[in-house]
Amino acid sequence: MTIIARLYVIRHGETGWNRAGIIQGHADSQLNDLGEAQAAKTGEAFKAIQFDKAFTSDLSRASKTAETILQHHPDVILVKDQALRERFLGKLQGTKGPANKSEPSIEPEEAMIGRCVGWYNRDIVPYISSLADKPDGRCRNILVTSHGWLIESFFTSMIATGAFECTEDLLGASPRLPNASLSLVEYSTVGSEPEQSFRSTVVQYGDASHLHGMQIMRENADLDALPS
Repeated sequence: MTIIARLYVIRHGETGWNRAGIIQGHADSQLNDLGEAQAAKTGEAFKAIQFDKAFTSDLSRASKTAETILQHHPDVILVKDQALRERFLGKLQGTKGPANKSEPSIEPEEAMIGRCVGWYNRDIVPYISSLADKPDGRCRNILVTSHGWLIESFFTSMIATGAFECTEDLLGASPRLPNASLSLVEYSTVGSEPEQSFRSTVVQYGDASHLHGMQIMRENADLDALPS
């Protein structure tokens, strides 16, 4: 078994709205000073990793986090994709909870998961499959920056369907993803040519150990105001 790729999924740094407990959704809130520092520290922690691809939500708090990390990797092209946006929360955006779960302007959680899985199947799976078909001994690294609710729902869905392997203890250890936390998936080859495929294993989830010494918050106003 050979590790052919790693997917580094990072939640954006803290925003003023995170700190104030304001529902964000698709509202384009900005990183606050602490969020910028979290992004910078994340970039410093991962500067030795050779990233081959990078994707981000097009919302500023996620794209700024990615751009800060990639200052150490100037040759990597950052692809912005609306499919990686947070759940759209309609009329609730810019307000504080508790909120009405039946508000009709809210994007169904299944739709949010669907667009993220669609992105993954379009942009990640073919790339990993090509590496499994012709492994060359070098592990590729993929950076993704997105949002708390989307990351949590995506990982939960992928684990539930068997697309990702993960221990129960790992997933349950971080019920809320801190800002700038890392969730890491490793891809390894399974079988032998010509029937070779790959296995996807979650090895870190909501890990903020690289932010040691920094203030972090685990509350998520979107999730806390409108639990699924």
